[in-house]
Amino acid sequence: MEQSFWRERWDDGRIGFHEALGNALLREHWPALLARHAARGVDARSRVLVPLCGKTHDLTWLRQLGHDVVGVEFVETAAVAYFAERGVAPRRFERAGAVCYEHDGVSIWVADFFAVTPEHVGTFDLIYDRAALVALAPEQRQGYIDRLVALSNPGAALFLISFEHDFDGGPPFSTDGVEGWMAPAFALERRFSHDVIEAEPRFKERGASYMIEIAWFGARPL
Repeated sequence: MEQSFWRERWDDGRIGFHEALGNALLREHWPALLARHAARGVDARSRVLVPLCGKTHDLTWLRQLGHDVVGVEFVETAAVAYFAERGVAPRRFERAGAVCYEHDGVSIWVADFFAVTPEHVGTFDLIYDRAALVALAPEQRQGYIDRLVALSNPGAALFLISFEHDFDGGPPFSTDGVEGWMAPAFALERRFSHDVIEAEPRFKERGASYMIEIAWFGARPL
């Protein structure tokens, strides 16, 4: 993941990955994730970590459920835009070399996710990843998994959305075999999958014949 690439995308307004209304799979499956993990001690209103959050409406949706929501995003323009589009003036502060924007239970830390520590954001029982893992090149995946472990508590629940496709490169990168390379840090269970290629013509233009979007439930060992 080249930060300059993503900054250029935000500067040019080329953010086709952004879902203005939020993610439908999150809204459909999140309640079941909470119910499943209640027996493991995950409170229904636990804090939620959202890596590489951009300006997603999902932050707002999760907050409306009663969660304290913490996003991490290295493009400051995206963090500023999230609050501006909601017509609110966030508090801006710095901690341990990182900048944070915060308002009414939603915080966005402007930082390199690979450098974020519990000193910045604390630790979490819930993680939501729609656009982080798929933005990372294969050689960055283990570092990302290690960071999730460092920022989560034993028994933490993960809701992950990934893609499998047959065009070269990314983003989004194909995550074939994700169950294997995320273990043993997180045990994954496929919750739902569907082919979205007909709704995503830009991927056909890149040579894809299929684009499988997959929702996963994950859990850290207790």
